[in-house]
Amino acid sequence: MHNTRKNRLLLCFLSFSFYGLRAQTDLQGKVENRFSDVSGIHVINKTSESATITDAKGYFNIRVQEGDTLLFSAVQFRKEEVVVTTEMLNAHPFIVQLREQVTQLDEVVLKNLTGNLTTDLHKIKTDSVDAVNLGLPNAMKVLPSKTQRKLIEATSGGGLIPIIPIINAITGRTKKLKKRVQLEKDAAKTEEIREALKSHTFTSLGIPEDKIYDFLFYCAEQENYDRLKNSNDLISLTDTLKVMAEQYIKVNALAPLKH
Repeated sequence: MHNTRKNRLLLCFLSFSFYGLRAQTDLQGKVENRFSDVSGIHVINKTSESATITDAKGYFNIRVQEGDTLLFSAVQFRKEEVVVTTEMLNAHPFIVQLREQVTQLDEVVLKNLTGNLTTDLHKIKTDSVDAVNLGLPNAMKVLPSKTQRKLIEATSGGGLIPIIPIINAITGRTKKLKKRVQLEKDAAKTEEIREALKSHTFTSLGIPEDKIYDFLFYCAEQENYDRLKNSNDLISLTDTLKVMAEQYIKVNALAPLKH
């Protein structure tokens, strides 16, 4: 009796597996809309938990079987759910018409307007519109510079063996880009120091006004420049600059400034 029950369970399992394999097929479809772009729309098979996206013309291909539920989702369209039928499977392709998503805005009432557009625009108070106020993701993230983007491209690659990063490493391009990124960071820090301190601060250290940037670039070449970069307050920053100024004046044989 135990063996009979086991055989029945095995038979049910095999029958179910055979049905799943036999009934599953590729559904070829196309998303259409007269006014909006239909590329990159998510097509999700909620039953099998698989997904794909539409190509530039709205076409898609996804594994389904009759009775599966498909969800079509995109920011610019209303979500659409359809259940796979025999007619859909026989259509080549199956056409899905998506409706545009309309965002209802709150009513705005403007008071005390004169009818003069130039005058009224100055009276209307509006909140600044930016990524932070809109609550967009990564709104606080600083965008990488052009050189940083080139470095990311040079050191990333797909496939089992990433060929592009290997080639860039061999040719020395990656090393050059890393050095350029560091130089850009140092230049930005130099500019921060220049803006944080007035010209009087540098001249009081014996640095002529027309030599301030030359002095700062000299500082950037010194071994203890990291200490200068990492100074968190003006006092420690000035103390570090004072030591470097004495070295700079000595190296360049500058005459003492008259105050």
